[in-house]
Amino acid sequence: MQQKPALIFLVLGIVGAAAWFFTQADPQGTALLTRELAARGLAEELVRSLPGSKILVMSNPFTQRADIAKAIADMEQAGLAGLRAGLGTKITIGAVAFPELRPEARENPAALLSDVETTTPLSFLVAPDGFDKLIKQHGDCAVVVSLIGLPVELNECQAWNAASSSKFALLLPDFRGIADAQTIIKAVKSGKLVAFVLPKPGGPGGDAPAGKDWKAEFAKRFVLVTAANVEQLIATSPELF
Repeated sequence: MQQKPALIFLVLGIVGAAAWFFTQADPQGTALLTRELAARGLAEELVRSLPGSKILVMSNPFTQRADIAKAIADMEQAGLAGLRAGLGTKITIGAVAFPELRPEARENPAALLSDVETTTPLSFLVAPDGFDKLIKQHGDCAVVVSLIGLPVELNECQAWNAASSSKFALLLPDFRGIADAQTIIKAVKSGKLVAFVLPKPGGPGGDAPAGKDWKAEFAKRFVLVTAANVEQLIATSPELF
Protein backbone atom coordinates (compact mmCIF):
# COMPACT_ATOMS: atom_id res chain seq x y z
CA MET A 1 0.00 0.00 0.00
CA GLN A 2 1.36 3.41 -0.90
CA GLN A 3 1.74 5.95 1.86
CA LYS A 4 -0.43 9.05 1.90
CA PRO A 5 1.21 12.05 0.18
CA ALA A 6 1.32 14.10 3.37
CA LEU A 7 3.29 11.40 5.15
CA ILE A 8 5.63 10.93 2.20
CA PHE A 9 6.35 14.63 1.99
CA LEU A 10 6.99 14.74 5.72
CA VAL A 11 9.72 12.13 5.23
CA LEU A 12 11.18 14.16 2.36
CA GLY A 13 11.15 17.30 4.47
CA ILE A 14 13.53 15.92 7.07
CA VAL A 15 16.62 17.37 5.47
CA GLY A 16 19.74 19.22 6.55
CA ALA A 17 19.22 21.22 9.70
CA ALA A 18 15.84 19.67 10.45
CA ALA A 19 17.48 16.32 10.99
CA TRP A 20 19.89 17.78 13.51
CA PHE A 21 17.55 20.00 15.50
CA PHE A 22 14.30 18.02 15.71
CA THR A 23 14.36 17.76 19.50
CA GLN A 24 13.77 21.45 20.11
CA ALA A 25 10.66 22.90 21.74
CA ASP A 26 9.86 24.64 18.46
CA PRO A 27 11.43 22.18 16.01
CA GLN A 28 10.15 23.73 12.81
CA GLY A 29 10.99 27.29 13.79
CA THR A 30 14.47 26.32 14.92
CA ALA A 31 15.06 24.22 11.81
CA LEU A 32 14.14 27.17 9.59
CA LEU A 33 16.42 29.52 11.48
CA THR A 34 19.40 27.20 11.53
CA ARG A 35 19.01 26.28 7.86
CA GLU A 36 19.00 29.96 6.93
CA LEU A 37 22.11 30.52 9.05
CA ALA A 38 23.87 27.56 7.42
CA ALA A 39 23.04 28.78 3.91
CA ARG A 40 24.18 32.30 4.68
CA GLY A 41 27.54 31.06 5.92
CA LEU A 42 28.00 28.99 2.77
CA ALA A 43 27.07 31.96 0.59
CA GLU A 44 29.59 34.24 2.27
CA GLU A 45 32.34 31.71 1.60
CA LEU A 46 31.42 31.72 -2.09
CA VAL A 47 31.61 35.51 -2.12
CA ARG A 48 35.05 35.29 -0.54
CA SER A 49 36.42 32.56 -2.80
CA LEU A 50 34.55 33.07 -6.08
CA PRO A 51 33.48 36.73 -6.30
CA GLY A 52 31.60 37.69 -9.43
CA SER A 53 30.41 34.17 -10.15
CA LYS A 54 26.94 33.14 -11.28
CA ILE A 55 25.41 30.19 -9.47
CA LEU A 56 22.82 27.55 -10.24
CA VAL A 57 20.83 26.48 -7.17
CA MET A 58 19.54 22.91 -7.04
CA SER A 59 16.31 22.95 -5.08
CA ASN A 60 13.68 20.45 -3.91
CA PRO A 61 11.50 19.47 -6.91
CA PHE A 62 8.66 18.42 -4.60
CA THR A 63 8.14 22.08 -3.69
CA GLN A 64 6.68 22.55 -7.17
CA ARG A 65 3.68 20.38 -6.30
CA ALA A 66 0.48 22.11 -5.28
CA ASP A 67 -0.09 19.70 -2.40
CA ILE A 68 3.32 20.15 -0.80
CA ALA A 69 3.28 20.56 2.97
CA LYS A 70 3.89 24.15 4.06
CA ALA A 71 6.68 23.04 6.43
CA ILE A 72 8.67 21.62 3.52
CA ALA A 73 8.16 24.68 1.34
CA ASP A 74 9.21 26.90 4.24
CA MET A 75 12.36 24.83 4.76
CA GLU A 76 13.41 25.33 1.15
CA GLN A 77 12.66 29.04 1.28
CA ALA A 78 14.80 29.36 4.40
CA GLY A 79 17.77 27.95 2.51
CA LEU A 80 17.20 30.31 -0.39
CA ALA A 81 16.79 33.27 1.93
CA GLY A 82 20.09 32.48 3.60
CA LEU A 83 21.85 32.24 0.24
CA ARG A 84 20.48 35.56 -0.93
CA ALA A 85 21.43 37.27 2.33
CA GLY A 86 24.99 35.97 2.12
CA LEU A 87 25.50 36.54 -1.60
CA GLY A 88 24.24 40.11 -1.64
CA THR A 89 25.08 41.74 -4.96
CA LYS A 90 28.52 40.14 -5.30
CA ILE A 91 27.33 36.82 -6.74
CA THR A 92 24.31 36.34 -9.00
CA ILE A 93 21.83 33.51 -8.73
CA GLY A 94 21.36 32.57 -12.37
CA ALA A 95 18.51 30.18 -11.65
CA VAL A 96 16.82 28.16 -8.96
CA ALA A 97 16.26 24.81 -10.64
CA PHE A 98 14.54 21.54 -9.77
CA PRO A 99 16.20 18.30 -10.88
CA GLU A 100 14.08 15.71 -12.60
CA LEU A 101 12.90 12.89 -10.36
CA ARG A 102 13.10 9.19 -11.04
CA PRO A 103 9.74 7.96 -12.42
CA GLU A 104 9.12 5.82 -9.34
CA ALA A 105 9.93 8.75 -7.05
CA ARG A 106 7.04 10.73 -8.48
CA GLU A 107 4.58 8.01 -7.55
CA ASN A 108 5.93 6.50 -4.34
CA PRO A 109 9.15 8.13 -3.09
CA ALA A 110 9.00 6.33 0.24
CA ALA A 111 9.61 3.03 -1.54
CA LEU A 112 13.06 4.25 -2.62
CA LEU A 113 13.94 5.26 0.93
CA SER A 114 12.82 2.18 2.84
CA ASP A 115 16.39 0.93 3.43
CA VAL A 116 18.10 4.33 3.41
CA GLU A 117 19.36 6.33 6.38
CA THR A 118 20.01 9.86 5.21
CA THR A 119 19.36 13.51 5.94
CA THR A 120 19.27 14.31 2.20
CA PRO A 121 16.62 11.95 0.78
CA LEU A 122 16.51 13.79 -2.55
CA SER A 123 19.94 12.29 -3.31
CA PHE A 124 18.16 8.97 -3.82
CA LEU A 125 15.11 10.35 -5.63
CA VAL A 126 16.52 12.56 -8.39
CA ALA A 127 17.19 11.03 -11.79
CA PRO A 128 20.83 10.03 -12.39
CA ASP A 129 21.17 12.71 -15.07
CA GLY A 130 18.93 15.24 -13.31
CA PHE A 131 21.78 17.54 -12.30
CA ASP A 132 23.57 17.27 -15.64
CA LYS A 133 20.50 18.30 -17.64
CA LEU A 134 20.05 21.47 -15.62
CA ILE A 135 23.75 22.32 -15.65
CA LYS A 136 23.74 22.11 -19.45
CA GLN A 137 20.65 24.32 -19.63
CA HIS A 138 22.37 26.94 -17.49
CA GLY A 139 25.85 26.83 -18.96
CA ASP A 140 26.61 30.38 -17.82
CA CYS A 141 26.50 29.27 -14.18
CA ALA A 142 29.97 28.21 -13.08
CA VAL A 143 28.97 27.09 -9.59
CA VAL A 144 26.27 24.63 -8.55
CA VAL A 145 24.90 25.17 -5.05
CA SER A 146 22.85 22.19 -3.94
CA LEU A 147 20.30 22.46 -1.15
CA ILE A 148 19.38 18.79 -1.62
CA GLY A 149 22.68 16.90 -1.53
CA LEU A 150 24.42 15.09 -4.39
CA PRO A 151 22.96 12.38 -6.67
CA VAL A 152 23.58 8.93 -5.26
CA GLU A 153 25.05 7.81 -8.62
CA LEU A 154 27.74 10.46 -8.30
CA ASN A 155 30.10 8.61 -10.65
CA GLU A 156 27.47 9.01 -13.39
CA CYS A 157 27.21 12.77 -12.94
CA GLN A 158 29.19 14.31 -15.81
CA ALA A 159 29.47 17.66 -14.07
CA TRP A 160 31.27 15.97 -11.17
CA ASN A 161 33.90 14.59 -13.53
CA ALA A 162 37.29 16.27 -13.35
CA ALA A 163 37.00 17.21 -17.03
CA SER A 164 33.98 19.41 -16.30
CA SER A 165 34.55 23.02 -15.26
CA SER A 166 31.51 23.02 -12.95
CA LYS A 167 32.16 23.63 -9.27
CA PHE A 168 29.93 22.59 -6.38
CA ALA A 169 28.98 23.96 -2.98
CA LEU A 170 26.69 22.01 -0.64
CA LEU A 171 24.33 22.87 2.19
CA LEU A 172 24.32 20.25 4.97
CA PRO A 173 25.14 17.30 2.69
CA ASP A 174 24.97 13.65 3.69
CA PHE A 175 27.75 11.71 1.98
CA ARG A 176 26.76 8.28 3.27
CA GLY A 177 26.36 5.87 0.38
CA ILE A 178 27.53 8.54 -2.06
CA ALA A 179 31.19 9.41 -1.46
CA ASP A 180 33.92 8.14 0.86
CA ALA A 181 36.45 10.26 2.73
CA GLN A 182 39.12 10.11 0.04
CA THR A 183 36.65 11.11 -2.66
CA ILE A 184 35.59 14.10 -0.58
CA ILE A 185 39.17 15.17 0.11
CA LYS A 186 40.11 14.87 -3.56
CA ALA A 187 37.07 16.89 -4.66
CA VAL A 188 37.75 19.67 -2.16
CA LYS A 189 41.47 19.84 -2.80
CA SER A 190 40.96 19.95 -6.57
CA GLY A 191 38.44 22.78 -6.33
CA LYS A 192 35.56 20.68 -7.67
CA LEU A 193 33.86 20.96 -4.29
CA VAL A 194 34.46 24.55 -3.23
CA ALA A 195 32.88 24.37 0.21
CA PHE A 196 30.14 22.75 2.24
CA VAL A 197 28.52 23.28 5.62
CA LEU A 198 28.05 20.60 8.28
CA PRO A 199 26.65 20.63 11.82
CA LYS A 200 29.35 21.36 14.37
CA PRO A 201 30.28 18.49 16.67
CA GLY A 202 29.38 19.44 20.22
CA GLY A 203 27.37 22.43 19.04
CA PRO A 204 24.51 23.96 21.05
CA GLY A 205 21.81 21.61 22.26
CA GLY A 206 18.25 21.63 21.06
CA ASP A 207 17.07 24.14 23.66
CA ALA A 208 19.83 26.70 23.04
CA PRO A 209 18.31 30.05 22.03
CA ALA A 210 19.74 31.79 18.98
CA GLY A 211 21.36 35.18 19.43
CA LYS A 212 21.07 38.13 17.09
CA ASP A 213 24.66 37.90 15.82
CA TRP A 214 24.26 35.47 12.93
CA LYS A 215 27.99 34.97 12.44
CA ALA A 216 28.43 34.01 16.08
CA GLU A 217 25.49 31.62 15.83
CA PHE A 218 26.91 30.07 12.66
CA ALA A 219 30.24 29.52 14.38
CA LYS A 220 28.52 27.83 17.32
CA ARG A 221 26.32 25.54 15.25
CA PHE A 222 28.15 24.78 12.01
CA VAL A 223 31.47 23.97 10.39
CA LEU A 224 32.44 25.42 7.04
CA VAL A 225 34.50 22.81 5.22
CA THR A 226 37.06 24.01 2.67
CA ALA A 227 40.42 22.92 1.33
CA ALA A 228 42.02 24.49 4.41
CA ASN A 229 40.40 22.14 6.93
CA VAL A 230 38.84 19.15 5.16
CA GLU A 231 41.58 16.66 6.00
CA GLN A 232 41.72 17.70 9.64
CA LEU A 233 37.94 17.45 10.04
CA ILE A 234 37.76 14.02 8.45
CA ALA A 235 40.50 12.87 10.81
CA THR A 236 38.96 14.35 13.96
CA SER A 237 35.22 14.09 13.22
CA PRO A 238 34.76 11.19 10.77
CA GLU A 239 31.15 10.76 11.91
CA LEU A 240 30.25 13.92 10.00
CA PHE A 241 31.22 12.31 6.73
